[in-house]
Amino acid sequence: MNTKRLKQTIIPMFVVLMFLLVNYFGNQIYAEAFGNPGIDYSYIFIDFNNLVPFVSWHIYPYIIAYPFWFFSFLYIGYRSKKNMYLISTIAIITFTICGIWYFLWQSDVESWRVTSGLFINNNYLTPRTDLNFTESIVMWIYQSAGPRNALPSMHTLASWICVIGVRIDKKMPKISKIAIFALAISIIIATQTLKQHYVIDLIAGLLLGEIFYWLLKDSAIVKKVGNFFDKLNYKTGLIKKETEISN
Repeated sequence: MNTKRLKQTIIPMFVVLMFLLVNYFGNQIYAEAFGNPGIDYSYIFIDFNNLVPFVSWHIYPYIIAYPFWFFSFLYIGYRSKKNMYLISTIAIITFTICGIWYFLWQSDVESWRVTSGLFINNNYLTPRTDLNFTESIVMWIYQSAGPRNALPSMHTLASWICVIGVRIDKKMPKISKIAIFALAISIIIATQTLKQHYVIDLIAGLLLGEIFYWLLKDSAIVKKVGNFFDKLNYKTGLIKKETEISN
């Protein structure tokens, strides 16, 4: 393993993580503190939403989302600094857009979660007491992250950014591409079947990632972000100029 390649991913990964946590959990805390229930967007593509089943075991790919994003970012960045700076820029901009949207037009999926069958008499305040192990994990997720920040889906967005990182690395081994793509799609599907998001949330997350990939892939903004990360790496001593990795 090339430790220099590994070190170059640390600061970009930390910055992207901070943008994710602040924009997502910051808005969760704000919504709960000020009692902002948000808007229920179930009326958009209502027929499709009504067809989506609840599948409790889909919680297993869903709960590995954070480690999956972490290791995917690490792997993409380890293989190519250029690709890492591109997906970092996409993530920073789109996570910020999500945060602003949540703040101004908060969304709510409480009524969607209730259709999971995990609550008594469809009352969100009274979970069933006979949940099995898998259903208990789903309930833990429901309770640890309120039914806010649904549109756009950041789980979908972050997973799709990983897919973009795979797509642009033409030399990545096929087995790695298949693994990352399969896990990303599994997480995206789980946002629906766990009643965490409506389909419009998924569509918005995909579009955000894809649109900004095409806007930024040849943009000078990515180079500026990359130069910023390079300077931070030099100043912190993580990377020395004479050992800079140029790819």
